[in-house]
Amino acid sequence: MATIEDVAKLAGVSRQTVSRVINNSGYVSQNSRKSIEAAIEKLNYRPNMIAKMLVTRRSRIIAYMMLNMSDPFHNMVNCGLESAAYHKQYTTIVCDAHSPNREQDYLNMFVDNRLGGVIIHHLAITPDQVKWLADNGVKCVLMDNEEDLPGVSHVNSDNYAGGRMAGEYLVSKGHRRIGCVHAPLTMPSDPHVPYENTFQFNMWRQRLNGFTDALKDSGLEPAGLFPTKVRFDYAKSTMPEIVDHLLDMKERPTALYCEDDIMAFGLLDEFWNRGIRVPDDFAIVGHDGLEMSRMVHPYLTTIAQPRYEMGRQACELLIKHIEGQTEPESITLKPELMVGETA
Repeated sequence: MATIEDVAKLAGVSRQTVSRVINNSGYVSQNSRKSIEAAIEKLNYRPNMIAKMLVTRRSRIIAYMMLNMSDPFHNMVNCGLESAAYHKQYTTIVCDAHSPNREQDYLNMFVDNRLGGVIIHHLAITPDQVKWLADNGVKCVLMDNEEDLPGVSHVNSDNYAGGRMAGEYLVSKGHRRIGCVHAPLTMPSDPHVPYENTFQFNMWRQRLNGFTDALKDSGLEPAGLFPTKVRFDYAKSTMPEIVDHLLDMKERPTALYCEDDIMAFGLLDEFWNRGIRVPDDFAIVGHDGLEMSRMVHPYLTTIAQPRYEMGRQACELLIKHIEGQTEPESITLKPELMVGETA
């Protein structure tokens, strides 16, 4: 196996010059760079990343730790993250923190394996946990954490703007009785509640606040608030009760804003089972812009989050921190209305 010394000898340059080309750091003349690249190709040289980690005491591995890997929201976020990491020659790993114990196990693993950094998404990471990572050299960027932490970079979607957009759209379509299907807004009393329903309250409240503010601007109040749960299997189990409630109301809503697409699909499924027509009997707007919203009819009208861009920008920001940027940054990305057939 070729070594960096072999490359330097063939290219007629020093080992340090080869290192600068490999790491894309420092000045190297164009002629020397071309010679080194030709030597690397001829020798089929691959950098020894283990040796490099021993020198820098830091790996070029980035973790993406999120809540619930089965949630289809995360796939495009991970695509954006992985693309940015690839272009900067970093490797990514995906970690599913589906319980408090698993979350802490991963944090320990990041420190034990000297990871370069971690993007933490849809969790409730605390200031103490972030400080512990930083004290051990692991950089951190948060995405839609339960709360923004002072001095910590974060990339968020604008949940308030998304909820407001949903309300404004339904009002513009002539609806005056508009309800909202939402996730838990406070800690549930049920001891068996799934882990993902024990936080994220801030995100759901932001969406609800945007929605209700949009209605208030038109002189309206929500025509019912219908709590459900987050994951599809849990959300689906609550939909029969919600639909029973809707059908028993004297002043039924004509439209419903579901605070994520999973809730909207659960509601669509229950409506279909009962022969209730969408959007004729009830219009529905979701939130997230999942790919499946364009896979079956009726296409879901939804507030689409820029998931790929969220992952890309979070990864680029994290790499800046790994490579020396110390000032935290705050990035908030706007969603877009994706009109389908349900509203």
